Amino acid sequence: LEPIEFKAVDMRFKRRPLAAVLGPVPAPDGSAQTVSNSIVALDYDNKASSELGLGRWPWDRRVHAQVFDMLKKAGARSVLVDIVFDHPVKDPAEDKAMIEATRQAGIVILPVVFKEVDGSGTDEFFTKAPRHLMHAEVEGFGYIPGVGELSLPLPGLIDAAAGLGHIQSTTISGAMRRTPLLYATKGGFVPSMALVAALRDLEVDPSSIRLERGEAIRFKPRLSDEVVIPINKRGRVWINYAGEWGKRFVHYPYSWVQAQLKSPAHRERVLSLFKDKHVLLSNLTTVSGSDVIATPFEDEFPTSEAYLHILNMILTKQFLRNATTGELVVCYGLPIALLTASALAGGPTIIIPTFLVVTGIYTFTLQHMFNTQSAVLPAAGPLLSLTLGLVFLLLTRFFIVDRERVRFQSVLGTCLPPHTLKIIRDSPGMVATLLAGHSRELVILFADIKGFSVFCKKADALQIQRVLRDYLTAMTAIILEHGGTLDKYMGDGIMAFYGDAEPEGGGEAMEEDRVERNAASAVRTALAMQKKMAELNASWMSLGQEPHLIRIGINTGTVTVGNLGTEYLMDYTVIGPEVNKAQRLESAAEPGGILLARRT
Repeated sequence: LEPIEFKAVDMRFKRRPLAAVLGPVPAPDGSAQTVSNSIVALDYDNKASSELGLGRWPWDRRVHAQVFDMLKKAGARSVLVDIVFDHPVKDPAEDKAMIEATRQAGIVILPVVFKEVDGSGTDEFFTKAPRHLMHAEVEGFGYIPGVGELSLPLPGLIDAAAGLGHIQSTTISGAMRRTPLLYATKGGFVPSMALVAALRDLEVDPSSIRLERGEAIRFKPRLSDEVVIPINKRGRVWINYAGEWGKRFVHYPYSWVQAQLKSPAHRERVLSLFKDKHVLLSNLTTVSGSDVIATPFEDEFPTSEAYLHILNMILTKQFLRNATTGELVVCYGLPIALLTASALAGGPTIIIPTFLVVTGIYTFTLQHMFNTQSAVLPAAGPLLSLTLGLVFLLLTRFFIVDRERVRFQSVLGTCLPPHTLKIIRDSPGMVATLLAGHSRELVILFADIKGFSVFCKKADALQIQRVLRDYLTAMTAIILEHGGTLDKYMGDGIMAFYGDAEPEGGGEAMEEDRVERNAASAVRTALAMQKKMAELNASWMSLGQEPHLIRIGINTGTVTVGNLGTEYLMDYTVIGPEVNKAQRLESAAEPGGILLARRT
């Protein structure tokens, strides 16, 4: 998932507003700040090679000496040089001039490059440049990469430089997103060139530097609170990129600067561009084949500018951090909890919209926490868990909850009134409530055909079947139409009850109202049944068949209702003395009549 996670972080970089990374300092005219006001770049360019007669790269090193002198006079705070001078040139005067200019400037930070290794690696840095080692109080556990095969500046430059720092470019999943600020070597650590510049600018007491392996790098500037740079278990820090190349840090081509310096009218203005600035001196000539890397913003990004972003990150104290343990628990747990709650509350019509809403809210939260809290929360893991959770809950619901509902409806669906079926569809949890045995005051209706046993003795089987089919079909439709639940057929007898699917509670007044409504529904059912029976008799008599009369009894009382069957045969029914009373009322009723209990 790591490549997906990094791509998700890249998207957050691109969508982040500018104010989150350039710090709180406004532009001079009071408008929103769009470029850094403390960090700039001076780029050696192809135009300088041709128009200034400098020729192909490498240029005469006295050119660099002149640049150091110019930036010192301009009042630059530091000069970070992204050019390695690890071997002498044929003309010793060139090296001598550059070394002297470096010493006189006192603000030049030179790069070192090496091969990353495990452990402390070579001791060459310790033996040749001990003054530039960084010392720190070390505690905790975690990995810090080591310095392997090493390329140092010329000995004279080592002595003259204000600092030495590494310019390692480390890529993960094809892009430079994290980098070690420190590499271990004998006697201390080799800091990054940007860190060296920041420590000098912030006037950090060397004795205050602490390395908490796998956690943070800490140091105390002279005029501000302690700075804490979060690192991971591999000793790497997130690079808080401020934007695309050239958009957030001003780049001045060397050819343009030289042309302006030749004009007395422009000289002072040009020098003021570097006053109180940290200046990155980089080589962007085509012949040099300058290194490029991929970043969250671009696939081809000059490596040198990454150092500007790292320096800006440290000076503005805008560090990205990984999620805390508590945040991880919330990231993984809360979305799943919300999705599970929706699954318990309803079917796919609730689960899927909840999934989409939770996914949208979480995606928004990722960006919001990145923008406001500099927190890199996980994206791929929680969203994958949420998706798998959706699939699992839908499958679980299908194989357990929905299958039980389908089974319930397949067995009793034709016996239930439409409003009950709707309740079950909308709230599948009602299935368990309906099936569980419980006591409740319901209205019970019994009906049968008077003298049907005598009719069966003299009629043939097909005639009996036709009469029962006509009679039971018509009566069942009436029961369901009036909100009754068909309990069972008992030969020519019919048993039904009313009020089982309505929600309970609400107080005595509401319960009494519910019973009254259901009693009224049962009485209307009985009247409709007697009316329908008259229509059936007319139809039978027109065919030369004898008529039939039905008796109906209705009682209201507390009964036991639920699935009173077994795993072999489900039987959703009611039992109790009040049921027996309803049956006795039906037996006592006049043929073609309806007999009600007093409560009804």
